[in-house]
Order: sequence, then C-alpha cells, then structure tokens
Amino acid sequence: MAALRNTHKMARTLGTCCMLLALSFSSIASALPKPGLGEASAPNSVCQGGYVHEITGLVSIQRAGTKAIPAKVGDVFEKDTTFRTGPDEEAILKFADGQTVALGPDSALRIVRYCYLANNLEQSGTSMELIKGQMRVVAGLIGVSSPRNLHIAVGASMVRIQKTGGADFIVAVNPDPRESGYAVVQSGEISVRTPYGPILRIAAGQYVPWQPGRAPPRPIPFAASPAVVQASLAELLACVLPSNSPVTVASAALTAGVLAAASQVELAANDNTRLAGYVQAVTNSVAMQTRSGSSATASVGSTFEAGTSFDTGSDGRAVLQLADGQVLVLGPGSVLNIGQYQFDPAKVKASKMTVELVNGAMRFITGSIQTENRDGISISAGASIIDILNAGPADFTVVVDTRNQEVGVARVALGEISVHTPYGPIDRIKADQSNLWGPGKAPAVPVASALELIQAAVALQISGLPDTDPVAVASAAAAAGAIAQANQAQAAASADQNNARLAAEAKAAAELADQAAREAAAADEAVAAKIIAAELEALPPTAAGPALGQATAAAPPASSIPAVPVVTPGAGGGGAPVCTGSPC
Repeated sequence: MAALRNTHKMARTLGTCCMLLALSFSSIASALPKPGLGEASAPNSVCQGGYVHEITGLVSIQRAGTKAIPAKVGDVFEKDTTFRTGPDEEAILKFADGQTVALGPDSALRIVRYCYLANNLEQSGTSMELIKGQMRVVAGLIGVSSPRNLHIAVGASMVRIQKTGGADFIVAVNPDPRESGYAVVQSGEISVRTPYGPILRIAAGQYVPWQPGRAPPRPIPFAASPAVVQASLAELLACVLPSNSPVTVASAALTAGVLAAASQVELAANDNTRLAGYVQAVTNSVAMQTRSGSSATASVGSTFEAGTSFDTGSDGRAVLQLADGQVLVLGPGSVLNIGQYQFDPAKVKASKMTVELVNGAMRFITGSIQTENRDGISISAGASIIDILNAGPADFTVVVDTRNQEVGVARVALGEISVHTPYGPIDRIKADQSNLWGPGKAPAVPVASALELIQAAVALQISGLPDTDPVAVASAAAAAGAIAQANQAQAAASADQNNARLAAEAKAAAELADQAAREAAAADEAVAAKIIAAELEALPPTAAGPALGQATAAAPPASSIPAVPVVTPGAGGGGAPVCTGSPC
C-alpha cells in the first residue's frame, strides 16, 4: 500500500502528475501484430471506451441525455460524453487503445464517438471535438496504425495525423467571436484544415497559429513562439502522461480509483501535520496575520497554520475549525492568537495546541486533542488561564475586556472548567453555570459591564456550527469555499430570475459544491481511518490477537451543541460560582 501511495503522490498535478511513459510509439507499432497486447484482454468484438485517469480540482462530465455532474477518478465513459474544466482545473483521460488526452484549464471536450476493437483496428475509430480551450493528445493504437480513423475537430478546424507511428501534439482554440487557435507538435506530424486555409504539415518541435482575416503562416520552431503561448502550455508540455499501451478499461478505471483513495489517506495525514485549520464561516471583515507578519482578509475556505492571529474588528465574526475537529467562534471586537498547534492523526495522544484570546469573545468547542491529550491544551483569555476539568467533550464561552483592569465572564454549556484569574481562582464552573471576575471585592463587576459581557457571550450561542470530528483541512476548506460560492451564485440568480446565464452558473456551482462536500467527507473519513489504525496499533498484543469483534464501540460525540440559558450575573472575583439550572 505504501508503494501505491507513493506512486499516486507523483500523480497529483498535470506538471508532475502521472506515471512514466513506458511504451514509445515505435514499440507500439512493432507490437501490433501480437495478440493480447498489454492489458487489452476484453472481448475482441466489444467496443471499449475510456476512463478518467486523473483530475486536478473539480471537473464536470456530461453523458448523452443526462445533466452534467462532477467527474471523479475512475469514471468510465463512451461516446457522446462532454468534459468541462474550470479556470484552475485539469483532467487526464485514458482510452482503451492507449490514447491519452490531457485537458487544460477552462476547456471543453466532447467525445463524439469512440470504439476500440482489439482484433479489428480497421473498424476501430475516434472522433472528438475540442469546443474551447487546450488539450494534449498522445495517440494510441488507432492513431499509430490507422491515423485516418482518428478525427479531431478543434472548433471549426480539423486535425489529422499525417503518418503512421502516432503523434504527440497540443491544440488550442478560442471560438469567440471568430475562431483563433494554434497547434504545437511534440513528436510525429500533423496537418490542420482551418476556416482560413490549410496547414499542410506541422513537424515535431514546430508551432503554428491561425486567426481570422489572413491565411495561416508557415510553422516556426516552438522556441520562437510568443512567450505567452509557451507559458500557457508549460504544464501540458511538462506533463509525463501515463503509458499509451492499451488497457482493459474496467480494471484500469478501478485501479485509478484505488490509487486516488490511497492518496486521500496520505494527503489528509500530510495536510493535518502542516495546517492548523480553516475559516468555516465569516461575517463582515476579519483580518488574518501570520507569524511572519503577512496580513490578509479572512474568507470562507482560508486555511491557516500555527502562529496565525485573527482580528474581527468592530463588527466581524468568524467560525474557525481546526484539524482535530475543535471549533472556535469569535465575536466582534476580538483578537485571537493560534500559538502552537500540532495535530497528527497517527499520534493524537502526542498532539497539542495553544490558544490565546487577547480580548473579546470566544466560544470554544473541543475536538480530538481534548479527548486524547487534555494536558496538551493551553487556553488563555487576557491574563486568565482556563483549564478543562472533564475528560470528555466541552463547550464553553469566555468574554474578556482588557482595555483597563481585566474583567471577564465564562459560561459553560458542556463539561466543566476552572479559571485562574488575576484576582484569584474560580475552581469549578459546571454545565449551565456562569461566573464573572474583575478587580476588587463583590460586586466585582459593575452591573452594566456584567450585562455587556454576558450579552456578548450569549451572542456566540449560534446554530449551524460544524461537527467536531477531525477533518482533512485542505479539502474541508475547499468544500466550505465551494459552498459559499454556490450560495452567492444562487443569490445572484434569485435576484434576477430571468437571467439564464446566472441560473446556469448557480446550477453548476451547486453541483461542484456538492462534489466538493463529498470529496471532503471522503478525506475526513481517511483522517478518521488513520486515527483508528493508530489506536489499533497501540492495543497491547495478546496470544490470540485483539478481540475486535468483542470490542465496545466508543460513544460518538454529541450530535448537537446544547444551548446555554440566559443567566443573571452575580459576584465575581474568587468567590463561588453563580449557579443556574441546577444546584451547585
């Protein structure tokens, strides 16, 4: 499994993403007479199609007669299938005859017809249309032995491989307002019939554009092409594509899916040892500052590492989720520092964190670190230190005003805490209880200030918070961002219900958000699997091995966060806690 994971880590992006090109065009040509080449063991009389070998970002797939849905690695496709990529998305498609297509960003490709018959290449054929964008094509057996059976439309232009032996080339097209495009050949030789005249021969290492208003020029060396073209094709040209040997589509697709799943486990673990958390929700303007001093405005989906501080300003709010599932809710006028944060799903008992509320209001809902290593958590509010006393989950709110002499309040919804204030300790605050602290003797805090503090604490008892299971930070952040974008697109479409473009954008955004949420859930499961595996490894060995069938399942975390009732403030300082809802 480790080997699979390492292989797939090499296959994450189009630039460094894929397995080595193991079979050259000449080796394919020499192997043609041999039956059962490579993995092509499917029934010889049955047409095979292709599968999605690799994806970067969110890519849509639309099969004949169906709506577009998010594509995933391992999806199988046949004729009349359309793929679309966004501005930062890319995809690699592998066909049964070994043909490979790398689809660049902001592109659309329709597989019009595809049929590979292992025992009858003359009856096999490919027909596809690049609607817009750019793609790299590496010919398989059809293009190598029967190039006349390979039809590639690029907008209104037509590309043909000129000689047997195959080709490796890139084509790009912009259909609006009138078609323009270009072609670059890596190996082999192609021709292009454009709306403005034919390009009879483009040899290896050459580039040629076409555009309205004039006949296409002669090909020139790609090294002499415009710098903007070279930059736009850098990733496609650098991509080392998978082998162009034939495959049995079903088994190859299954393998790709397994590799993708194995990679999710690896990436989730790696993300969570580097990233502390992400911004799950934000209202108004909230500033983020890293340990190095760089600043940014927090947005939904922003990730952060240890050493990051947040400032909500006069009217900002933020919900932060950390890798171990911990949730922090910040109210207006709050400054929070995430000091140390180390969470390793494989070593939860050794994980630790430091959180400092400099000023303002914070709701703190514990995650896995609290469950497995309570002593590894350090929480401060102003000059006060907060300790969680119970072993299980806890949910509490603390508000502190440090502008003059510190005053504060702590409210507990779940669990028990203590607070070591500058004025003495508050030994225990139980669930459904609150306690104020401030300078002097009782009444320690003026009534007006006490009411203001408690109102700020109550304001953080909001619904709609994420659950407290550990997350794969990067994918969870991406899902949160995609959902936020989908909500914005839907709001725009609702405000202008007669606008078909906005409606289509909202629909597409909703589908991509749904896919991102599913990918995040799968990655979260990978983190959970890592934790479970570590716990099983830590079990003491027995002669018969662990009796897993008799093991008692751990109680799941609370499915909802209990609401905290409004309380009446009482005396602060080091006195007894103010009790509501149950006896002290």
